[in-house]
Amino acid sequence: MHKHIVISSLFAITLASCGSSSSSNSDAELTSDTTITTEDESVMDAPASTVVAPTDAVVNADGSVSIEVNVGVDDYDTLAGERVVKVALGSAVTITLTDTTEDQDYHLHIYDIGAEAKKGEPGVISLVVDQAGQFDVESHTTGKTLLVLVVG
Repeated sequence: MHKHIVISSLFAITLASCGSSSSSNSDAELTSDTTITTEDESVMDAPASTVVAPTDAVVNADGSVSIEVNVGVDDYDTLAGERVVKVALGSAVTITLTDTTEDQDYHLHIYDIGAEAKKGEPGVISLVVDQAGQFDVESHTTGKTLLVLVVG
């Protein structure tokens, strides 16, 4: 029984550790409510910290929203935290991310939607945003935040 709980907890940690670096941290401990405590706080999957007011997304004629991100050119990390886009709750959103320097594995936090893309080819994440809040689009390849999506 105890092994099952540990395995389940480790699985939960693996799913929750999106913001972490690729190196493992043997100092992590589990508490009774499966919260991760660690010396390296980057293991936690907290949203990107931003004080920038979000820019309203451009809405297409059909009411959908299309957001394009050129990694290393106009992404959140490259622009020092200024790529924050607001969309209305219930919008159909398509986020297209392109990196001309390397293959990528993109992930939209909380919604748990991702896309893989070869170097120079677009990765596309499409969804209807049904949760209000602030959500990061991150590269699982580099660990960098590429876009902060504010839904509300």
